[in-house]
Amino acid sequence: MKNKVYLILLLGITTISCNFIDKEPLGLITDPVVWQDPALIDAYLADLYSRVDFIGIGGNNGEQTSHAMIASMGGEGRSFGTHHQSYGASTGVLSSSGIFSELNYWQYVNIRDMNYFLQQIESSPLNASLIVQRSSEVRFLRAYTYFQMLIRWGGVPLITKPQAIDAPAEEIFVSRNSEKEVYDFVINEMTDLSNILPPQNEKGRPSKYAALALKSRAALYAASIAKYGTLQTVSNPTGVDLVLGFPSSDVATYAQISYDASTDIIQNSTHRLYEVLGDPAENFQNLFLDESAANKEVIMAEVYDFSKNRAHAFTMRSTPHDFSNTFATMTFSYNWLERFEFADGKPGTSVTRAQLISKDWAVNEIFSNRDPRFVASVFYPESEWAGGKTYFHKRTIRGGVTYSAGTDENGFPYAAISRNHLRDGFMVRKRTNEKIYPANLNNDDTDYIIFRLGEIYLNLAEAAFYLGKNGEALTALNKVRQRAKMPDKTSINEDIFQNERLVELTWENHSYWDIRRWRIAKKLLNGVRLQGCNFTYIYDTKKYRIQLVNSEGIARTFQDHNYYLPMAVGKTSENPNMVENPGY
Repeated sequence: MKNKVYLILLLGITTISCNFIDKEPLGLITDPVVWQDPALIDAYLADLYSRVDFIGIGGNNGEQTSHAMIASMGGEGRSFGTHHQSYGASTGVLSSSGIFSELNYWQYVNIRDMNYFLQQIESSPLNASLIVQRSSEVRFLRAYTYFQMLIRWGGVPLITKPQAIDAPAEEIFVSRNSEKEVYDFVINEMTDLSNILPPQNEKGRPSKYAALALKSRAALYAASIAKYGTLQTVSNPTGVDLVLGFPSSDVATYAQISYDASTDIIQNSTHRLYEVLGDPAENFQNLFLDESAANKEVIMAEVYDFSKNRAHAFTMRSTPHDFSNTFATMTFSYNWLERFEFADGKPGTSVTRAQLISKDWAVNEIFSNRDPRFVASVFYPESEWAGGKTYFHKRTIRGGVTYSAGTDENGFPYAAISRNHLRDGFMVRKRTNEKIYPANLNNDDTDYIIFRLGEIYLNLAEAAFYLGKNGEALTALNKVRQRAKMPDKTSINEDIFQNERLVELTWENHSYWDIRRWRIAKKLLNGVRLQGCNFTYIYDTKKYRIQLVNSEGIARTFQDHNYYLPMAVGKTSENPNMVENPGY
C-alpha cells in the first residue's frame, strides 16, 4: 500500500501544485496520512530536490543540450547546433516577448510546494528532530531557488506561505520585492540554517557548510552589484514601485558577510582543496569525478545513480565525436582559451592572434604548455583520452600534397571526424567522465558539484579585495593557483581576481552570472562573434597551421538593460502588479 501511495504522491506533486500564477486543485497531496509517514514525507522531499534542477538540464530534457546554456551565454563556448536553445539564447536579442526555457527559472510551482511542505510538517506527529531536519532542508532548497531567480531578474515576489486557492486577488497577484529584500532573505535563511544543519550531512543533502557556501556566494553577488551596478526605481502604477540594485554604501556590509562565511568554511570545516594526484592537470580533472571520501573539496553535490534512474547526458554531450557513438555538442571558444595563462605565468594573450596565424605550432608550444587547468578542461589537438588521442584538424599537408580524407600507413587520420572541427576546434573536457562509454543519451551518473572549496577561496579573495584586505585577497587567490602548480600572483586587482575565477570555475555554470554582476558583460559580449580555430596538420614537421574562424553565425547583442532578464509578457500580462524590468 505504501508503494502505491508513493506513486500517487509523486504524480500529485508534479502535476497539481499551484502558485499565484498556476491555480489548480491540490488534490491528493492534502491527504493527512502523508504527513504521518516518514517514507512519504521523504518521497515528497526527494521530488522537491529533483525539481530544483541544480545541474541545469532545464526544459530540454530530451537532448540535454542545455548543459551548455550558462557557459554559452557567458562566452565560454557554444552548443553545436544552431537550433539548440543555448545557441539561440546566446546570439539572440533578449526581449519582453519571452526567453528560452533553460533561462526561464521561474519556480513558483516549486516555491508553493516547498511552502506547503513547511506548513504541513509542523503539525506532523513525527519526531521533533526529524521535523527540524527535513524543514531545514526544504528551507535551504527554497532559498537556493530564490537565489537562482534573483540572479536572473533581480527582485522577485517573496512568498513564504502557501497561498490559498480561494484567496482574494490582492493576495494572489503580489508585487515584486526589491532585489535587496530577496538577497537579505536568502542570506538570513542561511545564517539561521548554518546554526541548525549538521556540519556533515548525508550525501546530496545540505550541511552547515553548504548553508555558509550559499551565504558566501549570495552576499558576494550583492556586494559586487552594489559596487558595480546602479540603484534603480521602476514605477508600478498599480502597486509598489520596484527597486533594483543596492546603494553603493552596501558594498562593505555584504562583502563582510561573504568574507566571514568563507572564512568560517575554510577555518572550521573539514573541507580541503582536492590535492590527491601528483600531476596538477590529472588532479584537477579528477576533482569533478572522484566521489570517494578522499574528495574533501566538495561541500554539496547533486547525487546521480544510473541504477536508480538518476542520470544525465553531460559526458555524452562533451566527448569528442571520434570517441562517441552519438553527437557531442559542447565546444570551447578560442576567446575563452586566451584566459588561460601559460604554465610560466605569461598571459594567454602573450601569443597574439596575429602571431597565432603567422607560423606553424607544435602542440607543446601553444596548448599543452598552458595552465594545467586548461589541459584538464579542454580537448585540443592530440589530447590523450580513453587510450588514444582526439584530433581536430580539417586536413593534412604531406610532401606538398593536401589530404582531406583517409589515413597514413599507421592509421593516422589525415582529417579528424568532421563534427570535431566544424565549430571551434576545441571541446569541453572538464566534468567529462572517461570511464563512461556513452552508449545512450542519459547514462552519466557523475555527481554535479553545487559548492566546492575552490569557489570559497575565490569568494574570500574577492570579498577581501572589496574590504581593502589586499594581502588576504592575494593569499586566498594564490592558494587556488598553488593547487594548479601555477606561479603566485604578486599583486591583485579586479582583472586578476575576475580572470582567476573565470578560469578556475569554467564550465561550472558561473561565467554568465559573474560577468553580469561585475557589469562587464556588455564589454565582453556586445558585437562579439566567438572565434574558433581551423587546424591544418603539417605532416612532415608534426605541427599545426592555425586559421581563426567565426564559430557563430552572427555577432552577439548585450545592452545595459540585459543585466536583468525580461520578465516577459507571460508574467506581466497574468499579474498586473508584475512590473517589467527597465529597457524591455
